[in-house]
Amino acid sequence: MALNILKRKNNNDLKWPKILIAVLSTVGIVDTGSITLKNFGILHSLSCPGLQNGCETVLNSPWGKLFEFNQIIIPLSLAGFIVYLSILFSSLILNLNLISSRQKANRFIWWFLYSISCASSVFSFLLLNIMVSKIEAFCFFCLLSAILSFSIFILTIIGARFENRGTMLYRGIIIAFTVLIGGLIWSNQVDPAKANIVSVPNEKVSPPITTQSSLEQVNFAKFL
Repeated sequence: MALNILKRKNNNDLKWPKILIAVLSTVGIVDTGSITLKNFGILHSLSCPGLQNGCETVLNSPWGKLFEFNQIIIPLSLAGFIVYLSILFSSLILNLNLISSRQKANRFIWWFLYSISCASSVFSFLLLNIMVSKIEAFCFFCLLSAILSFSIFILTIIGARFENRGTMLYRGIIIAFTVLIGGLIWSNQVDPAKANIVSVPNEKVSPPITTQSSLEQVNFAKFL
C-alpha cells in the first residue's frame, strides 16, 4: 500500500532525465577513472583517438594535476572522478524513488545535481580553453568529460523542473562566476610561463669583477 502511494507521488517526475544522468555519470566515472589509474601507474597506457600523443601531452602538462604536496601529485582527473561518483550516487537515489518527489530532500538532491553539474561544466570549458590556447594539443578524454558535464547540466535543468527559474538562474550565475575566478587563479599558478619571470632584486648589487686593476688604480682606491 505504502509502495503504491510512493509510486503515485513520483508519477509527475520525468524519469528519462534521471536515467540518462545515471548513464552519463557512469561513462564519466570510467573516463576519469581510467585517467586517474594511468596517472597512478596502474594502467600503463591509454588508447587515445585523434592526434598521436595528444592525450599524453595534455594529461602530463602542468594543468593535468590539481596540486602537488611533498612530492605527492593529485591528478585533476581524481577530482572529476569524485564529481561523477557523487552525481551517480545522487541520481540512483532519484531513480530508485527512495525519496518522495514532494519531500525537501528530493529538491535538495536536484539542487545539488544542478550546482555540481554547473560548476563542472564551467570548469570543463576553462580546461578546453587551456588545452587549445596553452597546451595546443587535443585530448579525447578531456573533450568527452566536457561533453558529459554539459549534458548532465542540461538534463538536470529538464528533470528538476525548478518552479522558480529566477532562483535557478541567479544560483547558476553565482556558481559559474565563482568557479571561473577560482579556475583562472589555479591555472595561472601552475602556468610554467610564469616561472620564467625573474624578479628584479630591490637591493643594489655590485657588478662582477672581470679585469685586474693596475697598481695606480689600487693606490688611488686606497687614497679615496
